[in-house]
Amino acid sequence: MKNRTSLLMAAMMVSVMPVLAAAEPDETGMTMDAQTWCKSVKAGWNLGNSFESAGGTWNNADWTWTDVWQEDRNKWETCWGNPATTEAMIKAVQEAGFNAIRIPVRWEGHIVDYDQMTIDPQWLARVKEVVDYAIGLDMLVVINTHHESWLENNPYYEFQEKINDRLTKIWTQIATTFADYDDHLAFAGINEVQVNWSQPTAENHAVQNSYHQAFVNAVRATGGKNYYRNLVVQTYSCNPYYGLNGLVVPDDVVEGHLIVEFHYYDPYEYCGSGQYYYWGTAYSSYGAIPASNESTMKNLLNQAQQKWWQNGLGVLIGEYGVSNHFDASASEEEQKVQLENQEYWYKTFVSTLRENGFAAFVWDNNSFGNGSEKYGIFNRYNNMRVDNTYALRGIIEGSGQEYVEPQPGDDEPGDDWYSKVGKTLWSGSGYMAWGDGLQLSIPAFEFADTEADDLLVLYYDIDGAADYSMVQFFDGSWSSNPQFVYEGATDFQFNFRDITGQFSGEQITPFVIPEASVSTLKTTGLVIQGYGATLTKVVLVDLSEVGVREVSRDIHEDLLFDLMGRPLNHAPANGLFIQNGKKKL
Repeated sequence: MKNRTSLLMAAMMVSVMPVLAAAEPDETGMTMDAQTWCKSVKAGWNLGNSFESAGGTWNNADWTWTDVWQEDRNKWETCWGNPATTEAMIKAVQEAGFNAIRIPVRWEGHIVDYDQMTIDPQWLARVKEVVDYAIGLDMLVVINTHHESWLENNPYYEFQEKINDRLTKIWTQIATTFADYDDHLAFAGINEVQVNWSQPTAENHAVQNSYHQAFVNAVRATGGKNYYRNLVVQTYSCNPYYGLNGLVVPDDVVEGHLIVEFHYYDPYEYCGSGQYYYWGTAYSSYGAIPASNESTMKNLLNQAQQKWWQNGLGVLIGEYGVSNHFDASASEEEQKVQLENQEYWYKTFVSTLRENGFAAFVWDNNSFGNGSEKYGIFNRYNNMRVDNTYALRGIIEGSGQEYVEPQPGDDEPGDDWYSKVGKTLWSGSGYMAWGDGLQLSIPAFEFADTEADDLLVLYYDIDGAADYSMVQFFDGSWSSNPQFVYEGATDFQFNFRDITGQFSGEQITPFVIPEASVSTLKTTGLVIQGYGATLTKVVLVDLSEVGVREVSRDIHEDLLFDLMGRPLNHAPANGLFIQNGKKKL
């Protein structure tokens, strides 16, 4: 291991040397593509609130630091209350079961020459030292640009050229400094770009997408191992729903070395603010739970699988976690259940993402107690004692889940299967906002031939900025709402975020029409309304026309069929199929 002095001298040489011609591409030690790298992250941990800390206040009006109370900026690592990172800390994390670390780094505040965006060599050497701690333990590592307010708070055309120039210069230095590191090390271009956490505009998306291209170009231009290094790009504000519709994957000179990142603290009223003490249908008998549950989690990761993973990209959850919280007035037994519920959230999330092959890094800010922002796991002031055993146990148990290779195959229904075999009742683009949005009325004659178990299929896009996304079916009279079935649940309204199924970017959900609703539909028709989603098409599928009823009469335990009665070799990754004479998703 190099000592601190040699690291400092190496970094100083990088900062003062003129930019050299790019090295020839060097694939030595760069054997992992993006998906292999992600699958190799069994359990990842964030060194939170350390290298991204600041000893002053950023003024976004003139892009300067004000109220700087820690003049020695190389001591900013400890400005948010955490001790300086040691090799023993990283080793304790590894010994607890983690094999990867994400190191958030703020570079702004450590610039000594703004014309060239030259990073203070002492700061660069310190970051390198901590990276070496982890690499020396054979851990996978991600470093990024984190809390760069000049970049994250200004996704506007007005600043686009200036920001991309700065970003290019910073990443050229970082990439050059770490040029000889093998594929244990990955770079993440930026972090949470946002404007007051509001829904992004087309301009916001376009400018952030340009950041990604500038980052990839800068790193690849240094050549050598960086030509093949796995690089991470982010969804807007690291919100996965924004990314599903707004992220443009940058062009790259090599294939298979890009990873998409988002963060997951969902539902926030459970994971962040602590409004709810219980989460998930498995715990609904203990008390109130938020609408976002196991299905919401599974379906979001499924969308990421289809949108990005099945198109050759890696997927990385850069931050996730549950702020430790419990009802202080509850009994000791109730509090124990609430803490065990947090363990259940962690295990459910980690096992589901590992099944998909995704990498994930739990957020640990070394903050403990009961309430919001209490994401601490390892107590850095007490020899890395584990002060949140529930979180750690859930993560490690979940990380034992093996990757399951997706099986899309030719037997899946496909993007527009429902339209091909069904009748389109309506198509267009209508935003649903209850009484102020689309209220789609479908007349009774459209259902003249409808029978029980036929499908009503909705095509839609979720508004990720909306507080919730809901669809509701009724017949004009609130006293007699038509019932529909989705995954065994019968209701007249559904939370879209619990039921989404995505094909090629568009979300498509089939609802089964039960016997009890057929008469209402034939005599009164149907009204569809909702909130937080744009409806684009409604299709009615008459299953008697596609052979399902004939298939369902012939029950064979080991046989699978698609909705046209054709035998399948395996269950499709998404969409309906027939097994034991019953429709399944």
